[in-house]
Amino acid sequence: MAVAAALVGPELTKRFTIADPRRVIVQVRAAMELMRVQAVESGQEEVLVVAPRDNTYWHEGGSEHATVEEESGLLMARGLFVREEGEVEFRFYPDGTNSGGEVWIEKERNSGVTLYHLSLNPLLGTVVISRED
Repeated sequence: MAVAAALVGPELTKRFTIADPRRVIVQVRAAMELMRVQAVESGQEEVLVVAPRDNTYWHEGGSEHATVEEESGLLMARGLFVREEGEVEFRFYPDGTNSGGEVWIEKERNSGVTLYHLSLNPLLGTVVISRED
């Protein structure tokens, strides 16, 4: 688990420059999986915040935000906990459960719109990605 955290953790602080919505949604999934592991190991609630207005996400309490470049698509989210600014909180609990919710990356292409959808299961703690064209 420590190796996974070492590989994924730095990605949260990097600025995304590749115009690939699939890569972005995979990075969000990795961040959520890391938050789940950290919550279980530390016995403390962990929070990942997604801010569609700014096209960013971050680990609450961390110092850096991961920015999704416009070329990679638009970041959208829905969950139980929404701040006044429209930021969505995904909470991960020490028992391995979470608050549930969804994240999307929408990318316009010549042939239409590609949508990558991430679904966070609140009871199982699983994160599933699907693609819609």
